[in-house]
Amino acid sequence: MERKPFLGVAYYPEAWDRSQICEDLDNMVRHGVGCVRIGEFAWKTMEPQEGKFDFSLFRKVVDECKKRGIYVIMGTPAACPPVWLSKKHPGVYAQFIDGTQGHNGSRRLTCFADENYIYYGDRITEMMAREFGGDENVIGWQIDNEINAVLNEAGCVCPSCVAMFRKWAEKRFGGDIEKFNREVCTGVFSTGADSFDELDRPYKQWTNPGYKALWLQFKQWQALEYISRQRGIIKKYSSAPVGTDTMPTFSALSYAETSRRMDVMQFNHYYYGNYPDVEMWLNYLYNCRKEPFWLTETSCCWNGSERSNYMRPAGFVEMNGWFALVSGAENVNYWLWRTHYGAHELMHGAVIQSNGRDSHVSAEVMRLSREIKEHSDFIADTRPVYSGLYVMLSGEADIEFTTQSLYDLDGSVFRYASAAAGKIARPLLERRLRPAFIPENGDFSDGKVLFTPFITCLENDALGEKILRWVRGGGIWIAGPLTDIRTAAHAKYRDKVTGVLEEAADAVIEFTLPAYKKGDGGAKTIGIDYLGVSSEAEQFCFDAIKPGAKAKTIMTYENESYLDGYAAAAETPYGKGKIIMLGCLPCGETLCALIENAAAGTGIKPFAKASRNVSVICREGGYGVVYAFTETNCEKGAFTVPFDGTDILSGKKYKEGAEETINPYGVVLLKKD
Repeated sequence: MERKPFLGVAYYPEAWDRSQICEDLDNMVRHGVGCVRIGEFAWKTMEPQEGKFDFSLFRKVVDECKKRGIYVIMGTPAACPPVWLSKKHPGVYAQFIDGTQGHNGSRRLTCFADENYIYYGDRITEMMAREFGGDENVIGWQIDNEINAVLNEAGCVCPSCVAMFRKWAEKRFGGDIEKFNREVCTGVFSTGADSFDELDRPYKQWTNPGYKALWLQFKQWQALEYISRQRGIIKKYSSAPVGTDTMPTFSALSYAETSRRMDVMQFNHYYYGNYPDVEMWLNYLYNCRKEPFWLTETSCCWNGSERSNYMRPAGFVEMNGWFALVSGAENVNYWLWRTHYGAHELMHGAVIQSNGRDSHVSAEVMRLSREIKEHSDFIADTRPVYSGLYVMLSGEADIEFTTQSLYDLDGSVFRYASAAAGKIARPLLERRLRPAFIPENGDFSDGKVLFTPFITCLENDALGEKILRWVRGGGIWIAGPLTDIRTAAHAKYRDKVTGVLEEAADAVIEFTLPAYKKGDGGAKTIGIDYLGVSSEAEQFCFDAIKPGAKAKTIMTYENESYLDGYAAAAETPYGKGKIIMLGCLPCGETLCALIENAAAGTGIKPFAKASRNVSVICREGGYGVVYAFTETNCEKGAFTVPFDGTDILSGKKYKEGAEETINPYGVVLLKKD
């Protein structure tokens, strides 16, 4: 089957009478559904007794889908071991840091190190792949469901995981236990080990943050080994792309490694507000591989478990779907098709109700599915286009801040993901600078500016050297705040502050101050002066930068005597390029001004004008040039027309320079004439 962009749904035939399958699929055809995602929780249905396999239910679904021209994404079911397995081998379930253990009745509470889980999980995956690997309408595979390697703070901490951690740590430190002790700083609290066999799991107590960070990295590695092994099994029988559905969190699974090990990035999101955050995530998913991704789950109305959460207004379906597609998705899949009539998540919204009747959004889903089919050539023949500004977002950094948040940000505990979205992505997107967000192993070789905020470690995979080679060739590196301040063992440097940055930038960080606590005696707001304009810095942390002979001060501090005479930012030529060492986090307006000035002459500048509630994404390709304007806050918006063009959805003509309004949740796909 020739694959085109589609709208799909998650479907759970195992929860319903088999006689309903054809009725459901016919109703999907009526709604314009082009794909069903099945199987991800149905291990008991597929293997009702140990070694007794029955794929007849899913065979019927796949075959009936083929008759109707419906694609299938097949999910592997190891997230939910059947009762017969957990009774025979209770160790398949994880033991957690708080002393609790997973049990049958939930999902994804398993142990990746348990030999029985590995054996039985691999076996059911292989049997599925044999059964469905040759079906032409099975266009892809999803391994497991929303894997969280560090579930319940540290993931599984059972003896099997501890044994695996010891081997992982021994390999990482080259078998040298003294190197481990030295780099992790185990001289504190008598935690030194005489061999790797003495290394233990983290406990629910005050813990060396570097040690815990290594444990969390190990847990991510362990989960990645699992999905890699499962992919290898599937690929013996199927040429279809294999992925695993990820979530909008950096800590659950490494995006950098997932993008390297999988064939396609898959992503689930249930955002309702905060669409600049959504735009960052979707941009990031696309740029993990610089390829279209699959939106494997999103909501068409509300989500919920024992209770529903909040109503989405009319128009949300179209806006949310098109927002994902113009951001780089090649499909949109709703969770779920029919609301459950009982059990888990029975209050979650869906395309149709549990009684089979259309829901309040059915007409909107049908309209969106028609639009996707009508304009599949636009989606397939264009790609998002970025300016040459790359912003690095790192799962490694998130682990660093999870185990040691370092500083408060504006009076609250620093949260890496929310700071990246709110303090970095939002102002750059609203300024229309078209940044591309990339993981720590992302390709920025064709970039003009690389911004690395909060990328604490540059040692892994020789990232620091890779960046400097690129700068020598003409790149502009904006480094900081908190860039290159930790070793690969999550410790401070003992003879300097950074690994490579200070020497390359010819500038020294003499000391770093935290912000004042609001309301304390003598508290003050530390500001900055950039090009003669005063503004507030984010109240976070402040490096006292002392430029060397090659460096020049481009930003200074205000209102703090300890920082008098020190630079808040310094600029240094380096080869054909330059390095800007950023010692604090400027407010959004100042940050954008600094990036624009640093990039002067590179073509990085605002490319469109629109109100803050309107997202603007540029796509180009064989289809032509299209600017996608999407109102994301359910209120009137406005934009300036960038060129003479036609909205491919409505057919309306627009004239260059005109000031136009856009309706709440409106979508304008403006193709250049």
